[in-house]
Amino acid sequence: MTNMALTPNVPQYWELLYEEGMDEWDLGEATPALLDFFEHPSCPKIGNVLVPAAGRGWDAEAWAKRGYDVVAVDFCSSAFDALEKLSENNSNLIALNTDMFLLNSHDKKACGMQFDIIYDYFGFNSVHPGRRDECIEMWLKMLKDCGILIGFFCPLSDEKYGEGPPYSISREELEARFGGMLEIKEKIVPKKSATDRAGRDRTGIEEIWLLRKTL
Repeated sequence: MTNMALTPNVPQYWELLYEEGMDEWDLGEATPALLDFFEHPSCPKIGNVLVPAAGRGWDAEAWAKRGYDVVAVDFCSSAFDALEKLSENNSNLIALNTDMFLLNSHDKKACGMQFDIIYDYFGFNSVHPGRRDECIEMWLKMLKDCGILIGFFCPLSDEKYGEGPPYSISREELEARFGGMLEIKEKIVPKKSATDRAGRDRTGIEEIWLLRKTL
């Protein structure tokens, strides 16, 4: 059984979930809502992409297959091993084994670049709520001034969603945390969702937010 003394802040926590088959977030394929978003008029047509907390990298690979240059990041061994294998088959996909909170646009060992696009799929909801501001600060450091953050937020709810992760968050809290730093350009309700979340989109539990830096 998972050692609950561990926290999502350490890779061992996630490693145990992978080992015990409790990685329900891993669909074994790209997220249906992302594939649908690629056809949305608001999807950026060009740019390099950062995928923090990329897991086994199915979504990162989907971005790469669309022609984007992608850096996918994870600090869990099982996830990174899968990322490396995907990167071997996709020349425009780089796998980086590090804690996303340590990413640095000025340090080549910690990525060493900024991005046109940051794609966050449940990463924000998976970090402990006490580190949410840290996560936003990382986004701001790694995003170009003209860049865009594409955040898939789920569960998006005022109600408590278990003990997490993922940890729920309300629209009001998101807007308050982003205020003065990230401008909300658009909110999109996905037309497609994973099977285990089918129907929840209509209640607003999952939304795609497009945000830009406030200059």
